Amino acid sequence: MGRWLAVLVAVLTLRGAESSSPVPVLVQTAPGRFEIASVEAGAAHAVAAQAEAAWQFLAAPLGLPDAFSSAILVRLVPAKEWGEPAPFRVIVETGGVVSVRVRWSEATPEIFLRRALVQALLMRLAVARQGVNEKLAAPLWLEQACAGWWRTRAEPAQLDALMQETARLAPPPLTALLQWQRSDVEPRSLTVGAVWLLAWLQAESGRAGEWPALRARLLAGDEPLAALAPSFPGRFSGDEERELWWQTGWHHLARARTLPQLGAAESRTALADAARFVFSVGGSDTVLPLRFVLGRQSEPAVAIELATHAADVERAVPALHPFYRNAGLSLFEALRSRVATDARCDAFEQDWRDAIELETATAEALDALGRNR
Repeated sequence: MGRWLAVLVAVLTLRGAESSSPVPVLVQTAPGRFEIASVEAGAAHAVAAQAEAAWQFLAAPLGLPDAFSSAILVRLVPAKEWGEPAPFRVIVETGGVVSVRVRWSEATPEIFLRRALVQALLMRLAVARQGVNEKLAAPLWLEQACAGWWRTRAEPAQLDALMQETARLAPPPLTALLQWQRSDVEPRSLTVGAVWLLAWLQAESGRAGEWPALRARLLAGDEPLAALAPSFPGRFSGDEERELWWQTGWHHLARARTLPQLGAAESRTALADAARFVFSVGGSDTVLPLRFVLGRQSEPAVAIELATHAADVERAVPALHPFYRNAGLSLFEALRSRVATDARCDAFEQDWRDAIELETATAEALDALGRNR
């Protein structure tokens, strides 16, 4: 970290090296995730919150580990010092360190920041899986898809808006979507299509791990259309069937609500079941507390149960009611974590209490409104 601070001082110090120059600050989200460097402490903390949200919402679709061997360094460069045409730039260094430089001001659009974090996350994942080489890629459609996935999961109303917009659009050709290249023009139909394609590939993926296999190929720089068929065997044969398969997915997701939102009570029940562990103790089935079970995760039988429950929560998170979304994410983190289990249990228990309080307060408010009417 000391080496990074030295570099950041050189990059962010104002011309002339005045004695009053601001000192850069470094904010870490979690070890092995993101480190944000800025001359403004408030900006660094605000971006750190966004970075942590990116990790939480994209952990499932991207198959993120608990942490990388080295964190992604985010450098917030004051807008007046920015000299590049693009609003951000991701850099992969020879040693495998991934950093992203972002043009920063109070007016920086949120979408630019989110896409910068997503692209950096994709490249760091590629480096972790493939090492540093010239073929690594962060496909534009996947970057857009992850940014849209993040937004529609963080703000459930945006998912409804996306579905309404989708109803007025025709599905873009799969070839155009997968081979989408960076330019000054980003058609809205491709931006919308990217989100549905990510959802469809996950929905079509089963125990064989079709989506993780395709994701690895894409990040390794393989040609996307050539990588699709072997990653999803048996789904189609030929270009026409491939296009029909994709269009079926588009309409099925957008119209049939393949990604439904559970009610508050349903979400509460789903999470309660996932946090409930029953083991045979002295010949009798006994319900054991989550914290107790996590403390014995080194035992094979316990490890299997934790993995099963974590998979259940991972599948449920996109559909959880907004009241319970944070509780679902923190429970998932606790179930798959191998360190700091007490802290993760505390986080889940607090999010659970908050969710119950929100559900109860809302029910009381609605009951009062009904009585007044």
